[in-house]
Formats: sequence, structure tokens, C-alpha cells
Amino acid sequence: MASSYGAAKKVMLLGLDGADPALIKKYIAAGKLPNLKRVIEQGATTPGLDMQGVLPAITPPNWATLATGAWPNTHGITCFWNHTLGNALDMMDYGWNSELLQAETVWAAFARAGKKSILFNYPTAWPPTTEQAIYVDGTSIYTNLRGYIDYEKVYECQAGDFPIREIPHVIDNSGTDCRVEGDISSLKAEISKDEYEGYGYTQPGLVTSVEDGELSADIPNADQVITPIKPATGWKNAPAGAREVVLPVNSGQARRYGLLTAADGKTYNQISIYRSKQDEQALGGALANEWSGWIYDTFTVNGKDTPVAYKIRVLAMNPDGSSLTFYYSFVLDLTGGKYFYPAEIGPELYAQVGPMLQPVNYDRLNPLADSILLDSVREMYQWHVEAINYLLDHKEWDLFYTHMHGIDMFNHFYLDYIFPEASVEYERYQELIEQIYEISDDFVGAMLQRLAADTTIIITSDHGGVGKNPATEHPLIGDMWGINVGIMGQLGYTRLKDVSGKPEIDWANTKAVAQRATFIYINLKGRDPQGSVEPDEYDKLVEKIIDDLYSYRDPHTGRRVVAFAMNRNDMEAVGLGGPNCGDIFYILEPEFTRCHGNGLSNHTLLGCSMKALFMMVGAGVKQGEILHRRVRMVDVVPTICHLTAAPMPRDVEGGVIYQALREKESYTD
Repeated sequence: MASSYGAAKKVMLLGLDGADPALIKKYIAAGKLPNLKRVIEQGATTPGLDMQGVLPAITPPNWATLATGAWPNTHGITCFWNHTLGNALDMMDYGWNSELLQAETVWAAFARAGKKSILFNYPTAWPPTTEQAIYVDGTSIYTNLRGYIDYEKVYECQAGDFPIREIPHVIDNSGTDCRVEGDISSLKAEISKDEYEGYGYTQPGLVTSVEDGELSADIPNADQVITPIKPATGWKNAPAGAREVVLPVNSGQARRYGLLTAADGKTYNQISIYRSKQDEQALGGALANEWSGWIYDTFTVNGKDTPVAYKIRVLAMNPDGSSLTFYYSFVLDLTGGKYFYPAEIGPELYAQVGPMLQPVNYDRLNPLADSILLDSVREMYQWHVEAINYLLDHKEWDLFYTHMHGIDMFNHFYLDYIFPEASVEYERYQELIEQIYEISDDFVGAMLQRLAADTTIIITSDHGGVGKNPATEHPLIGDMWGINVGIMGQLGYTRLKDVSGKPEIDWANTKAVAQRATFIYINLKGRDPQGSVEPDEYDKLVEKIIDDLYSYRDPHTGRRVVAFAMNRNDMEAVGLGGPNCGDIFYILEPEFTRCHGNGLSNHTLLGCSMKALFMMVGAGVKQGEILHRRVRMVDVVPTICHLTAAPMPRDVEGGVIYQALREKESYTD
């Protein structure tokens, strides 16, 4: 299956999660996104800048297709969470895990030919599967999200004399922070705090209201510390009039000391962080309404002194020194190599490039918090530019894959509010969406400096995103975060019972459940551990549920909610089926789509689309070429292999995008 084309020696795939080709076209027409415009002018794309993604339009299955060239029923990852037939219907596996992949990846195929890869926070790449690759995480939406030692906090400091109060953030057992190590991460509705800790989402479980599910991503969380401001006493170098605060850190196991000072002796405008009141020098500090630089410190972790780094950002500071509020970032373990392969890559990057700031998550939907989130994301992207350039300059590589999640994060946070009917601040939210695209365009521009006679760059997304139609409400079906009880309960297929004051599924009287974003499972005897439906009832029940889904109408508008529904046989026509799919696959009408996961990958709504981005430029690629063939996501991997004369992955199902490529004689002159 190897190709002899070989126009490129190196290929880079830049993944912009959630990037919408429709918005990119709009911004380019307005004179923005110069780097993506350059790719269009110097490379190849389609009229809509898009390609046909796979279903469901959710992060793991689509990036898995871009890694394998296979449809989801072949590679086996079918949602953010996976389910395998025969397991309990409330048992789900974390879909980012490479051990769930049943198809060979392009980097594994490269390794068979002795070629080397760098995989930088690429979904479904971790844990490592080949020694011929460098892995930088790949277990979550942000690079090394698990590399922190202490959780982000907001310190509320008030003049007075009262005990310090430490209020932990809500433990929400997020899939975005599931551990993906040697064993597949499996979750049920109840998950222990010790094993999983969340970042902006709830656990997959019982979704009985819209707020239970993936929309809980809009709920920020951070530790809160309320601590008194007092006159500074016992300090070695405190200026006259200085005030002090005691700051619990390292999950409350240690203390640092904050010194509030006034440069002119009257107006308090700075906080400095000290390890001890007797220290000559502060660890670092920040002025009012500003960020600190990196604060390098040492925490005791498992009995060992561990070098760490963090930042603070002053949110509010009363000039009279009576109150202070500041943000304290996730604390990074500078020795951590757990989610890097080889393990020394992590500390090497921190030493050569510096620490990475995680996106801020303490608050949202107000101008200050949103601007600080934007600051942190901009810095995160710049760190990625520097870290990627370091690896590309100092390590051997033939294939580079990366995934940046900023656009999708902003889609989930702000896209619902960009319409005048949705928010009086709609213009500010539109600007935030535009700004994350500009940050992403800057990232692309930095990577375009790698273009050379032997290098091809492919820019993709896994899906786009649509905002909530202000005229509709989200129906309680199609939430990827567990088992959706709403509509299936109304139709009588899912029954609940009260257990110690909490709703639980009454499996003995439940005939079917809506699980994850797009699947319905019959609770089948002989297959499902708590099955209630006899096998000879299966076909008629599937048909009846499909009929009922088509008949269901939104109570607010009277419109049909479900666009189409398929049985297990029919869903194979859209690349689904097999042991990791349900008995029914369904898609909602665009106006009821929840950002992206339960809609068609070519749906459009109110100026936004669900479509996946596609463009390519560089070695072997035609210049200024607008393709008039359909480009499918499964076509990207075979095109990479064709360009580099590398072996095709064993399970590849797509085809080479020949129409985007120059004739051989045009690049061998």
C-alpha cells in the first residue's frame, strides 16, 4: 500500500478544534485572518473551506479519523465517551484514549517505515503506542492539564481579624481531566473524588435537566480563599504602612505571605508574595489590575521538595489597602514528565521554553473575567508556538500532529450569546469569538514559517459550532454527557425511581435510554446486564422509538426536534455501527443542535456552521486551487501518506485528494 509520490519529506497537521469555515470566510472577507488567507491563496481548499466530517461531530471520533483515515465504525471511537455493547448502559469509557483505537494510526504506519513523529496534545494519541514518536500529552483539551500540583484559586482578602476560610472548587469529575494511563478510564454515574477531578464539566451520568450535562461547561470553578488583611508584623523588610495576608497554598498544606504596599506611601497598588516573612526577596508579585511574571517556588509533594511555577493576577485592589482580590493560577510541577514521552521531554520544555499557563476558569460572562481568560489563552498559544518550534528544531521528525482547543472552548462559552436576542452584550461576545480566531490565525502564521520546499502543512478542524437559536430551547436529548432522561422519559421508555432522595434509573421498567450525544440503546436481555426487553421484541421496539422520535414536537415551537434516526443496519451508511454504537443513531434539527455534538457535520444556523475546516499548502500542493470535488475527513491521512511516500495505515478507508496535488513533473524539475 506504500506510495511512490514523495513530493514532501515532512508533513504538519495543525488541528484547530471547533474552527468553523463559515466564520473564517466571513472574517477573511472583513480583512482579518491574514495567515489563513495566505494558505488559501498559496495552497488548496474547497469553495467553502470545508470538508465532510464524520459523525457524531464531536472531538475524539473526528480527530481519530484524522489520525487513521478510517470511519468511526472502524476505528471504534464514537463520541466524547465510548460505550461497548454488553457493558452496563451507564458504563462509559473516556474517548480520548489510544487504547480504544481499533485502527492503525498514521504515526504507527510512519514508524513501520522508520519515520519519526511528534504528537503535540493530539486527542487519541495517549498513551504512547510507538517508540518512534515524541508525545506531548493528548489526554485532554489543554496540554498537560494534569501537570498541576495546586488548583487555581481566587483569594478574597479583607481587612479584619477572622479565621481563614478555604472553600474548595466543586469537584465535578470531568472527562476533560480523566487519567488516561495503562488502563482504559471507565466511568459510571458515581465517580470517586480521588480518581477524577474536574475542569469545567460534570461527570457523565444521569442528565435530567439541561444544566446537568455538557452545558455545565459554562459553569466556572476555582478554589476560594477568604483571608484577613492585617498590619504587617514580624517582617524583615516590610516598609512602613505595609499590610499582610496569609495565603494557604499547596492544597492548604503550606502558607505563603502576601505583602500589600503603597509606592507613594498612601495608595496601595502592589502585592508581593514571600515564602517567609524573614526572606530578603519576594518570590514575585503583581501591581493592581495586572499579571505577575512567573513565580518560581518549591512545594512539598509526597514528602519531596518539588520546583513549581504559577502566576497571579490582581482583580481588584482598594487603594486604601482594606481589600484585595487576586487570581492564582494552576501551579505547574516543573519536574513533571508523566504525560510526556519520553518523560524527560516535559522538564526539557519547561527549562528551554518556560512554564505553560493553563486557561483561567475562575469566572465567566463578565468583561473582567473574559478578558483575563483571553489573556491566558493568548499566552498558552504563544507557549505552544515556542514549545513546538523547540521540538521541531531539536528533534528528528517526519510527521507533526497538533490540536489546539481554544476556538471550541470559546464556542462553548460564548457562541450562544452572539445574537442580539440572546444578550444585550452580544457585540462583546461576537468580539471574543473573533479574537480567538485571530489568536488561532497568529498560531497558524507562526507555523507557516516552517514551510519549505520539502514540507506540507494541512490545517483542519474536527467540526465547527453553532450558537443556540434564541427562539428555541435545548431539548433534553442529545447531550453527550451521559444518559438523557428528558424526552425518553416523556415518551415512556426511560423510568426513574427515587433512591435516598436522588433519581436513579429504574432498569427493570426501562425499555431504552438515550446515551451520549446521538445514540439510543434498547435495554436488551441477554446483552445488557440489567436488560428488560426480550430479544423478539427488539425490532418492533426500535421501529416504534424511531416513529416516536419523528413525531415528537418541541413544546415551545411545535417544530420537529429530530432530523433523522437510523437503526443499526442503516447507520453503517454514515460510517457508524459495530460494538461501540447504539441501537438507534439520531441527529437533531439544526435549530435544536447543542453547539455541535448532536447535529449533522454540514448543518448551518444563523451564520455559523458545523462544517470541518480543510486547507493545505506547501510541497506538492497546487497554488490557489479551489477543489470542486468533495473532500472527506477520511481522505486526509491517505493524502499525507501519498505525499511522503509513507505506508498507508492498515485500516485506511479514504482516498488521496489527487485534485489538490501538482503533477509529478511540476515539482521534480
